Amino acid sequence: MEKAEAQYASAKTSVWWDIENCGVPKGCDPHAIAQNISSALAKMSYCGPVSIIAYGDTVRIPMTVQHALSSTGVSLNHVPAGVKDASDKKILVDMLFWAVDNPAPANYLLISGDRDFSYALHQLRMRRYNILLAKPQQASVPLIAAAKSVWFGQVF
Repeated sequence: MEKAEAQYASAKTSVWWDIENCGVPKGCDPHAIAQNISSALAKMSYCGPVSIIAYGDTVRIPMTVQHALSSTGVSLNHVPAGVKDASDKKILVDMLFWAVDNPAPANYLLISGDRDFSYALHQLRMRRYNILLAKPQQASVPLIAAAKSVWFGQVF
């Protein structure tokens, strides 16, 4: 992994977690996830404030995991199952509104492998946002191409 460029090192980092497609790994302590993400960013010299937002059908996440995540600073956004691509659309809208409120330089870390995010990430990158990607084993080529840095595997 490459180190953060100077203009991004102390900038805000927003983490956008597609928990529907990249769930909490089996055997992973959900209490440690927020700290593990922050530590992984710090190892790459990203030292600014970090916010983590997870999107998905929270009904499918055990209550103990929900409490662990929310008690450590992960915001859970419930998106009911049943509507095609509802989580992706909610993430995309919120990501773009975040850009309006947080001018570049700033960092986006997307935890997903879904190609639906590639166009928005390319557009954000062209507007001087730094795009980081943590992807599962399978991720779309356009999504990987949109990121400045890619974690091949879990950040948890």
